[in-house]
Amino acid sequence: MSLADLKRRYRWQCRRGASEVEVVLYGYLDHHFEQDSEANRALFPQLLECADVDMLEWFTARSEPQDPELRAYVHHILGLVSAPS
Repeated sequence: MSLADLKRRYRWQCRRGASEVEVVLYGYLDHHFEQDSEANRALFPQLLECADVDMLEWFTARSEPQDPELRAYVHHILGLVSAPS
């Protein structure tokens, strides 16, 4: 599947009940997904399977994922999305 096809699929899955979560997910998908490593891109669907409430906690630094790989990925995308353009 091409990156463009993946982005279309993921765009729909980024729709969430919390706008704070959407800002991070869409920010990463729109501005960093294609340039990121294949390994990091492969973690995005795993993140999308997580509950909105968990992602909100992670993205606002109230808690972190227990899985070390997912924790590192969350820190990674937060760093990308929050970096000045």
